[in-house]
Amino acid sequence: MPKEAAFSFEALKEHSKELFGVKPEILEGALFYIKDKPITKTEAKKQIDAFLSKEV
Repeated sequence: MPKEAAFSFEALKEHSKELFGVKPEILEGALFYIKDKPITKTEAKKQIDAFLSKEV
């Protein structure tokens, strides 16, 4: 199985609505601590889901 491509935070943020169904602000919060590193769409989705399920 080929390795999943990794994308920059900015590229994912630009297409957050189409890719994940969330506003760029949600992606910003979910990936805050790892936005300096390329990330796969799968890993980004996991981070978004975890971020959205956190209690405040």
